[in-house]
Amino acid sequence: MARWWVPGQWKDGGEEGAPPFTMLHGGPYVAGERVYLPYGAAGLVILDISDISAPSLVGGLGFAPPFNPFVGVHSAVPLPSRDLVVVNSEAIKEDCDEPLNFTGLVDISDETAPRLVSLFPLPAPPPNSGLRNFAEFGGRFGPHNQHQDQYQPSLFKSDSLVFMTYFNAGLRIFDISDPIMPAEVGYFVPPRPTERRGPLPSKLVPQSEDVLVDARGMIYVSDKNHGIYILRGADHLYG
Repeated sequence: MARWWVPGQWKDGGEEGAPPFTMLHGGPYVAGERVYLPYGAAGLVILDISDISAPSLVGGLGFAPPFNPFVGVHSAVPLPSRDLVVVNSEAIKEDCDEPLNFTGLVDISDETAPRLVSLFPLPAPPPNSGLRNFAEFGGRFGPHNQHQDQYQPSLFKSDSLVFMTYFNAGLRIFDISDPIMPAEVGYFVPPRPTERRGPLPSKLVPQSEDVLVDARGMIYVSDKNHGIYILRGADHLYG
């Protein structure tokens, strides 16, 4: 058995000083002798697990401030062949009543000094939606979770496409072939609910939560009020 924590996090051991909201929120992602941790307000953490009984810190990158600290990094998906990690925070409060949330690419060519190289474009409402932006739509707006294949052969694997849920902005698909200029190449915003099936959000709007893409290219998107949508992306997306 092994344990690791951000210095200052072990309060029962007399430590203090860890940033507020320091917590492992999303699932770890293992790549060889490294594990990538989305550690809330502590940001992205990279550990060496070559000795699994004694994990050690390799490097890390914080994002709060200026970004939302509560779940400062929710997901961290490494792309080892490209020396990149896709990271995102989680939108928490409705009506964007919090610091900005983000999705970005981190360069880990020097693991001891990860650096942010780009931010994904902010999703815009569909044409003719009558919205200037998703903040005025209601509910939570911002990233939540990204597709992770986690080495499962039944799931879609790509080093150039990112599938991300954005709560009231639905599913967004980004092409990161150029890591400096991520581009949105597809989206799906569920129709506005007409019947409430749960207490959240306070304003009845879509709230897309999680996404998974299978090896055939079928996309599964869960929503707080709707249940699950099963979608098929355009064939050209899958090469």
